Amino acid sequence: MNRLVVCTVIVIAGCGLPPPAAPAPPKQEHGDHSHERDKMMIADAEPYHILLTAHLSKSGHELDVFFEMADTARVPVAIQIESFVAEVQIRAGEGGIKRVEFRPAPADERPAGEGPGRCSHFVATVPWLDPDVPLRVTFEITVDGNNVSARWNDFIPRKYAHHQD
Repeated sequence: MNRLVVCTVIVIAGCGLPPPAAPAPPKQEHGDHSHERDKMMIADAEPYHILLTAHLSKSGHELDVFFEMADTARVPVAIQIESFVAEVQIRAGEGGIKRVEFRPAPADERPAGEGPGRCSHFVATVPWLDPDVPLRVTFEITVDGNNVSARWNDFIPRKYAHHQD
């Protein structure tokens, strides 16, 4: 009889409790948060994902920026801006700051149908770039009346180069 009472108490006690709560997913910070895709670093800048990559060439180095809508899967979005300036801090906080201008990439490097004044792919010439030195790249622009800012820490051009020769 004692065994039956003990088993009944255990069963009743176990059934009366709610299941343990699942742990909360880690909170993602936007703005300073970046992640990677292939040879690019991605900054979350609602409503966009902004991708940064490098083009390393004996004839001169470039940084490339691509805009995508954050809520779609890798779909380029042409924003209405002629150009923008970014600050590039060499050694990601230790070295000097250079200001570089990003201009629309040549038409043959952009999706078809991007008209004048709208672009999804921008390029900045950076002849002084050392491919192995980490950079912090930041900019803030206004798109359709909204402030959009992006920041990539510890961007190593050689690691994120989509082209090297």
